[in-house]
Amino acid sequence: MNFVSRAYICLVLCCCGAVAGDENLTIRFGIAPFSSAASIVKTHRPLRDYLSERLSSSVVIYTSVNHEAFLNDGLENRFDLIATPAHFAPFFIEKGFVPLVKYKTPLDLIFVVRNDSAIAKISDLKGKRVGIPDYLSLYYVVGARWLNEHKAQIGDYAQVREPGHAAAISSVAAGKIDAAITGTPPFTLTAASFRSRLKAIEFEKVELPSLITMAHQSLGEETIAKLQAALKAFHTTKEGEEFFHFMGYDGYLTVTPSDIESANAFRPYVEQALKDNR
Repeated sequence: MNFVSRAYICLVLCCCGAVAGDENLTIRFGIAPFSSAASIVKTHRPLRDYLSERLSSSVVIYTSVNHEAFLNDGLENRFDLIATPAHFAPFFIEKGFVPLVKYKTPLDLIFVVRNDSAIAKISDLKGKRVGIPDYLSLYYVVGARWLNEHKAQIGDYAQVREPGHAAAISSVAAGKIDAAITGTPPFTLTAASFRSRLKAIEFEKVELPSLITMAHQSLGEETIAKLQAALKAFHTTKEGEEFFHFMGYDGYLTVTPSDIESANAFRPYVEQALKDNR
């Protein structure tokens, strides 16, 4: 991991701190960088506090500077618990992570456009500047494949690479690009001043979990079982209800073999993207 990624993780650690609990166990909770560090810490603090209380342990939130760094950090065992985009799950399973839960609401691929935009259907993207977020983000990997599959209907358009979802969305709001590939959670976490100028167009529902929460086997069977039970019960709390409502999800479900099979179908796209960007 490079210096920038390491420094970024330390920044998040200092921002959120640790909750008092069992000093013998600190769970490093890595969350995919689908938004800014500040937003991730703020929105996931109730979940962190809840897990700390249920496990009587310290839970510390981490993230990475981008999706490639997040993948590397997870593969290098810098996290004990991870909330990862589904397309990374097969890689993490090979490194000893055990799938626990997924969000009930499947992945939703949306395009964000300005309120006064005439873009309303696939063919309207012809000749437009389409912003793509972090090249390893799940929404980009799925969105890029979707755009390629519908090339005949769309025709020529210009892909504009953006460093992340927030940057892509803000570029649309500023009129620098015409549309951006993203999803409901990143759009929800966008500053209201930008979001008020935009509208979301849902192009396709993809039968694939958006985020999968996984625990490393080094935590032990007892702790992993407690984590899974706690996560499944989170929606029954006031904090959990508010968390899922804000994030646009309905709660957690157990991860199934078919979920991992669906995620594994995107492995070639991840491997090719890594190859193309090195």
